[in-house]
Amino acid sequence: MFDKLGQLKDLWKLKSQMEEIKKRLDNMVIKVESPRHLFEVTISGSQEVKEVKVDALVKNFSEAEIAEDLKSVINKSVRDSQALAAQTMGNFAMPQA
Repeated sequence: MFDKLGQLKDLWKLKSQMEEIKKRLDNMVIKVESPRHLFEVTISGSQEVKEVKVDALVKNFSEAEIAEDLKSVINKSVRDSQALAAQTMGNFAMPQA
C-alpha cells in the first residue's frame, strides 16, 4: 500500500514538472529568418507559431523560390523549437531514487 502511495506522489511530482516545462516553453520564443530573407517566423518553445513576417521583396521571386524559402524557414523553426524543448526537458530530469 505504501508503495502505491509513493508511486502516486512521484506521478504528482512528474505532473507538476511537466506543467512547469510547458509554461516555460510557452514563454520562450525563437525567431528564424529564411535563406533569402523573405520570411521571418517567430515560434514558441512549444511549437506554436506566434508570428510570420513577409518581406515586400517577395514579389521579386518566383513561386518556386518563395515556396522553397517558406519551407526552409518553417522546417528550421520547428527543428530549433524541438531542440529548445529537449534542452528544457533535460534540465528538469528527475533524479532516480
